[in-house]
Order: sequence, then C-alpha cells, then structure tokens
Amino acid sequence: MKKTLIILAALAALIAVSAALVYNTTTGQDAVFKRAAGMVMGRDVEIFDGLRVVVCGSASPLGNDPNRAQACIAVVTPDHFFLFDVGARSPTRIAQAQLPMQRIGGVFLTHFHSDHIAALPDVSMTSWIQGRPGRLQVFGPPGVETVVEGFNTAYQLDRGYRTAHHGSDLLSPDRAAMQAHPFTPGDVVWEDASMKVTSFLVEHPPIEPAVGYRVDYRGRSVVISGDTNAADNLFVAARNADLLFHDALSRTLLDQMIEVATEASVPIMPTIMTDVIDYHADAKTLPEAADAAGVKQLVFYHMVPVPANALASKMFLRDLPDSIILASDLQTFDLPPDSNKIIISQP
Repeated sequence: MKKTLIILAALAALIAVSAALVYNTTTGQDAVFKRAAGMVMGRDVEIFDGLRVVVCGSASPLGNDPNRAQACIAVVTPDHFFLFDVGARSPTRIAQAQLPMQRIGGVFLTHFHSDHIAALPDVSMTSWIQGRPGRLQVFGPPGVETVVEGFNTAYQLDRGYRTAHHGSDLLSPDRAAMQAHPFTPGDVVWEDASMKVTSFLVEHPPIEPAVGYRVDYRGRSVVISGDTNAADNLFVAARNADLLFHDALSRTLLDQMIEVATEASVPIMPTIMTDVIDYHADAKTLPEAADAAGVKQLVFYHMVPVPANALASKMFLRDLPDSIILASDLQTFDLPPDSNKIIISQP
C-alpha cells in the first residue's frame, strides 16, 4: 500500500512538472492554444432534428445580473434560424451557443424599446462577416423602417471600411445593410412548407402596436410574448402551445424595492419602478391563464426585476406553481417533431 502511494505521488509530481513546462514554455503554450482553437473553430455543432429554442437573453432593464443579457430568443431547426428581439449583450450569448449566424433567416422585433433592439447592428454585422448570403431581414410592426434606417445610416461608414479592407468579393456591400419588413399585427409574417411565424397584438402602453409571435413547426409550437400585460389576445394566440415565453413582473420583489428606494430618498427610481407595473404582466396572473389556454410549459423571461441570486429567484416564484420555469441565459428547449416531449438543457 505504501509503495502504491509513493508511485501515485511521484506520478502526480511528474504531471505537475510537465504541466508547468507546457504552461511556461513557448512551444508548450503554442501547442495547447492551437489545439484548443482547433477544437472551437472546427467543432461540428449538433443539428437537432426538431424545434430548438435557445434563451439568448432573459433580463429586463430593471436589475443588474452580468449573467443575463437583455431580451433575445433564438429559434433553430435544421432549415431555419431566427432571432426574436436582440437586446444588449445578446450577441455574446449567440456566440456562446454557437448559433449559425451565416444562415440567419431574419430578426423579429416585438417593439422598439432599446432593450429589445440594441444589438441589432451587431447581429447584422456579425452575420454579414460570417457569410450571410443576403441582406438581414428585419420584421416588426410599423416603425421598424425607422429603426432599420437609423442603424443602417449609423453603420454605413463601418460597412464601407470593412469592404475596402477585405474586398467586395468577400464582404459584398449588397449584403451588408438590413432590410425592414413592416406588417400589421395578426399577420402571418413568415411561412414556408414546414414553419409558420404568426404575429399577434399585445398590451404594452403607450407603445402601439407591440406584438408577440407564435412559431409553428412540424406539430410543435413556441409563443414569445415580448413586453405585455396579461392579455386575453395573447392567450388566444397561445392556445395549446408547447412553450410560452412570457414577460413577467414580480410584485413580491418590486414592491420591496420601491419601498427601500423611497425610504432612502433615491431620486427618480421609485417613480420609474412604480410606472413599470402597468405595462408588464404580474407573474401571479399568468399560470391560470396559461393553463386555461392549454399551454404545456410556461417560462418566465424578461423578468422584472431581474432575480440576481437564488433567494430572489425563490421570491419571484413565491405562491406560484412548481412547474413554472425562470429562464436563464443559454438554456435550451428541444421539441422533437410530432411529439409531446420538451427536453430542457441547462447551460
């Protein structure tokens, strides 16, 4: 036994010395780095044969959690890749999830608050550089033209620099800018033989119109609310959906934050926090409505305020059914076709 321990200790020491040599020598560093880079760049990303939903942003502007980007939901199939809203920091999550930017089919915006559109030029630029075959298609309610035109103008010089540097054969200016597609809420916004994206009106006053989306693919469905109160129209659209990602506000947390900010005489914030109550859905109003609509799985995203730790998450779910999920960034929901299964993977 003693001899075995001596041998193991010697092996451990040898491994430690070898690791130190690799870490502290040019040859060793280069070899390890190249191997790691090859694994990342050459890695084949799994293509799920079904409807995959990836949370690329679960936060709202109210709160501070570096582990959460602002609103962004990705929908991926073997033949489709769409983003629904693109809030700040969501490109980092998109990259971490290794989503296929070169084949992005479009971005669908629910409304034009900054936390839903801030990363739009990053998404456009990144997908262009990675080989997007045409202009980035951006769908949204009336007003999307103004947003797209503004970002196109702001990034016009940047696009010109990159084409001049790399050449038009590699980075064609014809593919560089975004193209807006306004629609009327209630329209089928996008459709092919296997997928349909339908818009519906939601309640987010004073923003009119604000919309949500329902995606149907091979017998499976996901509904994305955007920002809204608990609206009857949404639950009609969400009838028998597999997944519902719904904006959710916790009075349990928010009321205490308002009280603390008022007592501390923090300027402006008590009023701002009070104002948001009337245009985000109270979390406690959602489970019964979702059950009545036949929704299989209710997921809270765009949480107000952002629960930054386990205690806040527990408080957010106080007096709510255990089945409800608080979304987290890079969480994945896989819906096999023509099935009832929902396979959830944590980051």
